[in-house]
Amino acid sequence: MQGKRVGYTHQIERPRTVDGQQVVEIEQNTQLGVRRYGEKAEPTISASSIETPDDRLISFRVEARLGQTPSLVTGRVENGKLVIETETSGQTRTRTIEWPDDARGLLAVEHALARKPMQPGEEREIRHLEPTTQTLIADRLEAKDYEKTDLLSGKQELLRIEATSEIPGQRPLRTTLWTTREGELLKIRPPGIDTVVYRVSEKEAMAGAEEPAFDLGQSTLVKLSKPLENARSTRHVRYRVELTSGDPAEVFAVGPTQQRDSTGPHTAEITVTSVDPNEPSCEGNAGTATDADREPNSRIQSDDPRIVAMAREVAADNSDPADLAVALEKLVYEKMLFKRNYSTAFATASEVAQSLEGDCSEHSVLLAALARASGIPARVAMGLVYAPADQAFAYHMWTEVFLGECWVPLDATLGQGSVSADHIKLSDSNLSDETWLAGFQPVAEVLGNVQIEVLEAE
Repeated sequence: MQGKRVGYTHQIERPRTVDGQQVVEIEQNTQLGVRRYGEKAEPTISASSIETPDDRLISFRVEARLGQTPSLVTGRVENGKLVIETETSGQTRTRTIEWPDDARGLLAVEHALARKPMQPGEEREIRHLEPTTQTLIADRLEAKDYEKTDLLSGKQELLRIEATSEIPGQRPLRTTLWTTREGELLKIRPPGIDTVVYRVSEKEAMAGAEEPAFDLGQSTLVKLSKPLENARSTRHVRYRVELTSGDPAEVFAVGPTQQRDSTGPHTAEITVTSVDPNEPSCEGNAGTATDADREPNSRIQSDDPRIVAMAREVAADNSDPADLAVALEKLVYEKMLFKRNYSTAFATASEVAQSLEGDCSEHSVLLAALARASGIPARVAMGLVYAPADQAFAYHMWTEVFLGECWVPLDATLGQGSVSADHIKLSDSNLSDETWLAGFQPVAEVLGNVQIEVLEAE
């Protein structure tokens, strides 16, 4: 990331015989090492699958350690469907998705390129398992031309391939691949935060892996030329935002608290207005709450006994939904023992209810779980918040609760009873198993790629 090593992925393929059938066992282990405002964070993801020699998926397993407790997802193909079981904090949830005959496994794109190298001008589509979200995605590949390409070992003439990934519940993702004439994949540039992946030897991949050098928090701060005065009490702020690449009018969210106006292909004005939870005004932006905003899932376990008991601490004294939501925000603010624990990448609500530790993401999921446990639809919001000490905007997560016909923001890291206009929203998510990563896509597109100017503040 931004020229600094942040980790590696090690892939292993083993031919096996299972019940007389020739299969291939694939392992893909990813180890990351970054800092967040000085604190070390080392999330890991281990994915494995059993597949036929032509990449047809039989079963898979994904274990991710983003918080203190790992989450485990397993799946198997049965009668044209992929049955997926997600286990977090001792609870197991099952879902099923359609799995067509042409769907393939973990390394389908890499294998397809190696078996039949693409030629300049060629187009191809491959549908396969995306291990992080455990969904079926469609990759449309378009081969451009051979070009001199920077690798860690020097320059090499490689074929550039533009890949567009269609993922359920989110906008298409665009990735650039580079392969040799023999179809060997040597370089990948995924979307977001100036990231590049190279194929190298194990020795080179492990070099410098002992101590993280990249600080994800500090490196993605959006510095302002002049401070946003009285940021935590602002009620109305108009910003000018510019993306180095991309259109901010397509990335930044719109709703009761935020409007956007395009001023050019890479610029827009974003107007943020604070909303009073007791008197929310949708102003033509009435929202809706779905079952997924109300029900427990693998990350917002609103049915966890500890969370249910915590919600009851304030429910008896607050019959009005707005008053109850604000009381829950205050409860989280007061209960969390460590306000800034950046070593955890992303803990679930159950983990947070037990540890009472974490940063903005942990505060937001716990408040969302408490709200759902109290009968209030809730989701998390992702975006930027002004950090006065740095005179900059930083990545942030907060909670939105559905009151009347409006989604109203609350921020348990601050406990103010409302959210001021120093929060710029990019996206939201109910963190359901199918789409929980979709909300992070706009964040990845913006961080390290945006400039912000305060035009007017009240």
